[in-house]
Amino acid sequence: GFAGVALLNLGGDMGGGGVAALAVVVAPMAWAFGSVWSRRLPMAAGLMTPATQMLSAGVMMMGVSFGLGERMADVVPARALASFVYLVVFGSLVAFSAYGYLLRHARPALATSYAYVNPAVAVLLGVVFAGETLGPLTWAAMGAILVAVMLLARGRR
Repeated sequence: GFAGVALLNLGGDMGGGGVAALAVVVAPMAWAFGSVWSRRLPMAAGLMTPATQMLSAGVMMMGVSFGLGERMADVVPARALASFVYLVVFGSLVAFSAYGYLLRHARPALATSYAYVNPAVAVLLGVVFAGETLGPLTWAAMGAILVAVMLLARGRR
């Protein structure tokens, strides 16, 4: 899975370069470390854990945004606002809460496999909604990701 994500970002048709590519490759490792570590920490009950994490991350990212000089545009386009609402509802409230539940009730390797699936899903959404085309290297990368997730799902329980 890691190799597939690296291939998708470094050598694939949709690849970036430099620091951005490094961040995309290192982020799943850091997330997996935090996920495994969080199982050993005392956490708040129920949905308070993901709520605390999302609020803390939001405050930190606002600080980074201001530090980089980013400012809100005068008028936010309706499409951008709809995208934001979608991410709040499905990306945060639904998906992150489901991830927290899965992390408490499944093996960490299986729970964190989403980090490998998300880039492939993003690429496929680009094909469906933005008319992007994929080359053979991108298909190979996504195949490697799919095989890795299948192996994780079949692993010891």
